[in-house]
Amino acid sequence: MHSSAELARPAVVRTILALERSCLDAESALVERRWRDVDVAFAAQRRLTEELAALFVATPESAPLADAKVAQRLRGVLAYREDQMRRLRAYHQSVGERLRSIGKVRQFARAIGKRLPISHVLNAKY
Repeated sequence: MHSSAELARPAVVRTILALERSCLDAESALVERRWRDVDVAFAAQRRLTEELAALFVATPESAPLADAKVAQRLRGVLAYREDQMRRLRAYHQSVGERLRSIGKVRQFARAIGKRLPISHVLNAKY
C-alpha cells in the first residue's frame, strides 16, 4: 500500500512544474512588455502557490520541510520570482522617473508659452 506522501508526490511535482512554466511565461511577457500576459502569469502563480499550500497541508510529508527535493525546487522558483519582481520594480521606477521628467518639460513649456506666442517658441525666435 502507498503512503499519503507517495500519492501526493505526483500532484506536487505537477504543480511545481506548472509554477515553473508560469514563471517562464511571466519572464517572456516581461521582456516583451506584454502587461496583460504578465498579469495572467502572476495570477496563475498565485493560484498554483495556493494549490501547493493546500497539498502541503493535506500531506505534510510532501512539504518542503519534509522533502529536500521539493524544498530545493521551490527555493529556485522563489529566487526566480524575486528576481522578476526586482526587475519589475526597477522598470516601474524608471518609468516613473521618465514621466516626472516629461512633466517638468511640459510645465516648462507651459511657462514659456504664457510669455511668448507659440510660433516664436516653435521657430526658436525669442
